[in-house]
Amino acid sequence: MNQNNSILSPGERFFLLFFLSGALLLQGCGVGQNPVEKIQNELQGEKEYAIILNDMREDGNFFPSYYHQYRVDAGEQQSMRPFIEVDESYFKKNEPYLGMALAAKTADGTITNTPFPNGYQYVGNPQYGRWRDNDSGGSMWEFYGKYMLMSQVMNWAGFGLSRNHYNDYSSFRGSGRPYYGPQREYGTSGTVTKKQKPDFFKRKMAKKTRSQSRFQNKVNQRMGRSKNTFRSRGFSFGK
Repeated sequence: MNQNNSILSPGERFFLLFFLSGALLLQGCGVGQNPVEKIQNELQGEKEYAIILNDMREDGNFFPSYYHQYRVDAGEQQSMRPFIEVDESYFKKNEPYLGMALAAKTADGTITNTPFPNGYQYVGNPQYGRWRDNDSGGSMWEFYGKYMLMSQVMNWAGFGLSRNHYNDYSSFRGSGRPYYGPQREYGTSGTVTKKQKPDFFKRKMAKKTRSQSRFQNKVNQRMGRSKNTFRSRGFSFGK
């Protein structure tokens, strides 16, 4: 066996050391772990909770970093967590769910990890409200007086919830499919979310504009170099 083939060059050793250091740093920061599962472990003693994807962002260009911010609702108590770094695959997987609950536990101990509009987990629980018949022959969920503000806290934006829509949600949850609301008004592409989280969409648009500007600058630079090369070579035509 040729021993020289087994010896790394200085450049290769540097690259290997750089790669291992980066991997250890990411591991130490918790990147690669499932952050929602980690929060769920912290909340095992809670009777009920919801973990909402409150915000997300992507920083950097060549080597981007990805971040999530979660809001945790435990009954009527609400707490905002700081941004944490997540890995790219987890970020992309949850990119459609801005403003939605990624996981929840209801008062009867049922745990769901299928995304849904926050607040649906309280519907049907007589502790919080009741179904009220309406003029059209259907029924709407109505929170009791002291819980009336919960619909605003849970980003319902004044929308009522009919029993038919709740049955649709139950069907989606039972089959493990994310539910975006009766008119898909929730989630990153939802009309309600776009009204409630303008800062997120401003950042997203600004990033897109910067990216387009950088691309155009590169195109202009390349075209400029091509023109200069063309001129420097010149052309002569025989008689």
